[in-house]
Amino acid sequence: MGGILITGASRGLGAALATRYATPGQRLILTARSLKALSDISRVCRDQGAQISPLVLDLDDPDSVDAFHVARRRLDLGAGGLSLVIANAGVFAGRSSFAKLEGVDAQVHQINVNLTANIALLTPIAEEMRKAGRGHIAVVSSLAARQPQPDSPAYSASKAGLSAWAKAMADDLAEAGIHVTDIQPGHIDTAQTEGHQGLLPGLMSAEKAATIIHRGLAQKKRQIAFPLSIAWLIWLTNWLPDPLRRLALKPYRYQVRSPHADLKAESKD
Repeated sequence: MGGILITGASRGLGAALATRYATPGQRLILTARSLKALSDISRVCRDQGAQISPLVLDLDDPDSVDAFHVARRRLDLGAGGLSLVIANAGVFAGRSSFAKLEGVDAQVHQINVNLTANIALLTPIAEEMRKAGRGHIAVVSSLAARQPQPDSPAYSASKAGLSAWAKAMADDLAEAGIHVTDIQPGHIDTAQTEGHQGLLPGLMSAEKAATIIHRGLAQKKRQIAFPLSIAWLIWLTNWLPDPLRRLALKPYRYQVRSPHADLKAESKD
């Protein structure tokens, strides 16, 4: 068995994925912004028989990304090497009032972390997998990549960019035997959605989302979008003229009680 890397693994979807992949003998590399944040999930996964390597990774800090690459290359993953990477970590902010736009700093921060920093993290790994002729990279994007949200435009843009990057990399690396999967979840019951003031259609638990993702990755799907009902609804509404589309989506507008991009909250955490 090769090693599995899950970023943003301290809580929420990342922790649920870590628990899902923590089988006896499986080597898991789990990241968060501090080792202390990883203590609980590391203990749970070890109790399930997995071998855990907790590493510090702060996508908001380029030096931390570089240090992470140095640290992970020192790990002994056996002949299988690094077989699967799930890039889950990211940030979300959103607008606190319909009376004002999302702040510039918060928007730029989300683009830098969710898109730019993930590309910096994943590209060296993709190159190593290409040379080895095997591996699987998965990015956690969002259904907001399909239907950009007017109340979180930068988050939507960052996830749309990440989805586009994943699609391009999937085409580029296919002949090398590398799989790339774009994961597009809807609302997941985590700290991120706790701050929402508005409807949350299709809300599901992190554990259920992790099960869907685990099954899709095992099948080497290029895209995992869920819930399917919401994904299909987005597809249908995007065929409508803009005035009708905006009217159809109006009930789902939202505000965020405490925009937390500056708190470095992890995506789907």
